[in-house]
Amino acid sequence: MGHSIPDVSVGFSTQELENPKICEKIRWELDRFELTPERLCVEIPEDLIADSSSEVITQNIWALSELGCRIELGGFGTGHASVTNIRRFAINRIKIDRSFITRVDRDREQQNMVAALLTMAERLEIDTLADGVETVGEHAMLAQLGCAHVQGFSVARPMPISATPDWISNYQAKQPKTVSIGRKTGLARPKATSKISLKSLDLLALHMLNHPDAKTLAVGLNGRSEQEPNSGYSA
Repeated sequence: MGHSIPDVSVGFSTQELENPKICEKIRWELDRFELTPERLCVEIPEDLIADSSSEVITQNIWALSELGCRIELGGFGTGHASVTNIRRFAINRIKIDRSFITRVDRDREQQNMVAALLTMAERLEIDTLADGVETVGEHAMLAQLGCAHVQGFSVARPMPISATPDWISNYQAKQPKTVSIGRKTGLARPKATSKISLKSLDLLALHMLNHPDAKTLAVGLNGRSEQEPNSGYSA
């Protein structure tokens, strides 16, 4: 495709994580495509780790983490996942549920809630992603609050894989150089870097999970910036 794709995020269901051979399957697919494990981010639902007592699921998540895959907790803030569970499952990133993101640019209570979640994640050294960002105002407010990544219709809508190279090139060309702003929490912010990421249904995921939506990919830009949060879209 002519672009560097450092990592891919793939959502896994409870049924898939209950498969005792899922880790072996993923390891085989990574080897098959000559990909290192850290290039795969495994997204799991928040209610799964909050409610599940399945030893198989727990072992699979830990095995994927030990393999080197990144673990992302989806829908964060709507379930009952505790800080203990976040540490128990070695979560690398939380995806803040869209219910906290809607109207965040106009609702002070939403801003306070998101700011609290971001502060907690930063203290725990966990990355953050805001889900369902649909307006420029929401995107800008999340940048001001210091959210590291965003995804949603404000970035892009689902598109065929054949259209993604041009979209990535056009998106990159439109990104201005920005000055450093953001929350001041007393912790050092990471050095700015840039990278492209195909979200959710990359070709690897299609082969690995035999997903029915083989013709549609969700596209994202996972760059770091002190002013602009990283951008991504997930179908």
